[in-house]
Amino acid sequence: MMRRSAMVDESVRKRIAAQIKPGRTALVVVDVQNDFCHPEGVFGRRGFDLSHVEKSVDRLLPFVEQCRTWEMPVVFVRTIHSNWTDSDSWVGRLAGAGREMPICRPETWGAEFYKVAPHVGDFITTKHRFSGFVGTDLNLVLRARRIETLLMTGVASNVCVETTARDGYNLDYRIIYVEDCCGAFSLEEHQSAILNMNKYFGVAVDSATFSEIMESLT
Repeated sequence: MMRRSAMVDESVRKRIAAQIKPGRTALVVVDVQNDFCHPEGVFGRRGFDLSHVEKSVDRLLPFVEQCRTWEMPVVFVRTIHSNWTDSDSWVGRLAGAGREMPICRPETWGAEFYKVAPHVGDFITTKHRFSGFVGTDLNLVLRARRIETLLMTGVASNVCVETTARDGYNLDYRIIYVEDCCGAFSLEEHQSAILNMNKYFGVAVDSATFSEIMESLT
């Protein structure tokens, strides 16, 4: 069987290579936390299928370390919800299930990172909505570092990762969606996010192909 990376069109490879500049690209890891990813977290206990999420995290772990070898800034975006940030509309999401699913509450195990471990020198920003840019210092930090291109990874592909990517695009960042390092609660939802990214907001690529492109530039 042909390797996934070999199947990527050459024009896509060139497009990605043109968007990567030394010191101007950052890896963004979204919501890789126990409540979203662990079988004993909120979504796992509610019966959500975590198989795709778990596979994506397993692929994400070596990719994060690979990005570190390229001296790429790594930004972790985490969710924290509390009574201070909950609103009627927010807890009414998911057809009202938001009220019954207290996710990533402050200082709880569910809010802790799942498998990933930020290093000294990484940046951690805390969000209270789907987007990592809403009500956070993410844009300020990226601008201060003169970042132009974002590698989007994390959970869920079609919700917080996609929403953050869309807002990043609207703020004039170039978006590279690392598809096998993003996880969703169904393959259909994941594929819909890939479709949206490729059609409107950026380009989707697997981590192996991205690594090959990076190696070809060094």
